[in-house]
Amino acid sequence: MNIKKTLIGGAAALGLSTSALAVNVGGVVWDPDSFFDFTSNSNLIEDLLDPGPDGVFMTADDVVDTLNGFGLVTGINGTNESAFCPSGCELTYEFGGFTVASFIPDGGGARIGFTGGWVNFYVDSATAYDPGDKSTAVDGGAPWLSLTAHETLSGIHGIMTSIDATLSTYGGGTDAGLGGGLLDVVGGAAMANFDTDTQTDGADWVFSTSFQPIPAGPTPDGLELFGTADFRGTSIPEPSSIAILGLGLLGLAGASRRRQK
Repeated sequence: MNIKKTLIGGAAALGLSTSALAVNVGGVVWDPDSFFDFTSNSNLIEDLLDPGPDGVFMTADDVVDTLNGFGLVTGINGTNESAFCPSGCELTYEFGGFTVASFIPDGGGARIGFTGGWVNFYVDSATAYDPGDKSTAVDGGAPWLSLTAHETLSGIHGIMTSIDATLSTYGGGTDAGLGGGLLDVVGGAAMANFDTDTQTDGADWVFSTSFQPIPAGPTPDGLELFGTADFRGTSIPEPSSIAILGLGLLGLAGASRRRQK
């Protein structure tokens, strides 16, 4: 039985609004029964990929063939930070390990397939996020949510990939384009709320990104690109909410039986 339909039906039977099922995990608040369920928007700071000759990725120290970066979640389910972090927290994230496995030149741009990768989200109430300082995105202690890449067969690259990216411009510091992929939940305080296997190919989350060069050049951390990242997934209420509804439904069932006698 679909747990979300059961909960919605139970809420209606009990005369409860869907807002009664709002979840608070580590200070981050959202409503699993909202129109958006769990849809987040964020800003993004990341590495520039540095190619060798003819797009061949090399192994010299100054060549980067793996995406790494960080960011700040700016919205959840159409609400801003003051609504989804009412206690004054910040929801930040770090990612890495997405490694180039296929490179296809495309005019002045390129199509790139990545393998591997991971994303960790953190809740921080101590240090204000600074896009020029990665340490401000990863100082929230244990991850709020940990995810690893969910690879699928790419129709473009003919291999299993974690991200398929299309760059409109590429090389010489001009990298700009779009990318996207799937993620699986593997840990963190919010794991039980997102380990649902409800997205494409049984993944837990879907993400998409856009990126372009930072006009002023690299950040103090040496990262060269900025952009946005959107994450979405199906979530479930906290166990306590499920238990409350379950007890309420049992009570309604008992009352119904009594009326039928």
